[in-house]
Amino acid sequence: MNNKILKLFSDFINIESVSTDSSRHSEILKAVEFLKKEIKSLGFKVDIYQKDNCPPLIVAKYYLSDVRPQDRKTIGIYAHYDVQPEDPVGEWDSPPFELTLKNGKLYGRGVADDKGHIIQILIAINQLIDTKKLQNNIILILEGEEEVGSKNFESLVSQVKQELERIDVFYILDMGMKSKNVPQIFYGLRGIIAFELKIKTSETDLHSGVYGNRVFNPAQLLSELMSKMKDSQTVKIKVPGFYDRVKKNQLQPSLDINGMVSGYTGEGTKTIIPAEATVKFSIRLVPDQDHKKIERLVQKFIKNSLPKKVDFQLKIFTGSNPFYIDFKNPYAKKTADILSEVFKNKTHFNRSGGSIAAAEILQRIFKKPIILTGFTLPDENIHAPNENIDEEMFWKGIMALEKIFSL
Repeated sequence: MNNKILKLFSDFINIESVSTDSSRHSEILKAVEFLKKEIKSLGFKVDIYQKDNCPPLIVAKYYLSDVRPQDRKTIGIYAHYDVQPEDPVGEWDSPPFELTLKNGKLYGRGVADDKGHIIQILIAINQLIDTKKLQNNIILILEGEEEVGSKNFESLVSQVKQELERIDVFYILDMGMKSKNVPQIFYGLRGIIAFELKIKTSETDLHSGVYGNRVFNPAQLLSELMSKMKDSQTVKIKVPGFYDRVKKNQLQPSLDINGMVSGYTGEGTKTIIPAEATVKFSIRLVPDQDHKKIERLVQKFIKNSLPKKVDFQLKIFTGSNPFYIDFKNPYAKKTADILSEVFKNKTHFNRSGGSIAAAEILQRIFKKPIILTGFTLPDENIHAPNENIDEEMFWKGIMALEKIFSL
């Protein structure tokens, strides 16, 4: 049985469902077909929702046939099938899109974030159906845009709102454990906004000896701008108005440069003033901050900080607001008890600095309890080379989900 599960997991990892890479959109669709086939084989009714050729949203329903759907509890389960890019490829010790078992860990892009959870979900449900122990209706919500900000999630979910309103509790399986065999449930997440800023000062690179001090250097301007935006010593963000709604607590906003490109970066030297420079940066938000207001503040700051004659383009990718929920509900308590029973350790309740747009959207639209949990460990290189998941936690996670879905 374990070999069959690992083969299924391997086939899923083989699919390069990188949502940020438009050239691999066919792989996204391949992942949808893979999941559609597997979910249908369990007896689910599967519907696909899409807008403007975006990565599709999969909504699959399994209602117990011996009763009316409204006579049973309905559990909603969210996870995402898209993954991060695999770069830098040279730092992987095994092929990123091949499932590799080594030293008690399973390696591959998406094994932890979030394909491993999807396989655990499907296997747990399959085993409950096979043993006739499934007591609840199940609705699966599998997204393909989580890694690019869930741009269309709210719109797509709204198309099936009437069906999803039957859900009594949502489980979001996209989080991790405090340490091995120490489970967690999360009640708060930061929001996020991602930006791309490009500065262009000429049509071509210029000779630095001829044009030095005579023209603006876009790489220099960009470096100075980012330094003005954040104090590297205090880590405070210096955009006016940014902290207007921020309360003092352990979880604070952050701003990080995700990548910069400009000029010559090859071997040796090339004495030029580059024609343009680009920076990608992101901002994490905390409760009471609104991503749309912060977007406007950042736009204004950039416009006011750059020389007036400098051309710039600012792209703002989909933002999401922070998430916070009261975790003192019966579902959270029962789930914590199950996790403690399976992993033989107390379940911790924590907040995370990460962001999952779907959590805030589902909470706002449906106003039902939301349980964020998962079975990855802190050292599993999520979003980095050699992403992995602990094999023991993978199998124990399936055991835990069987019990949770039978609540």
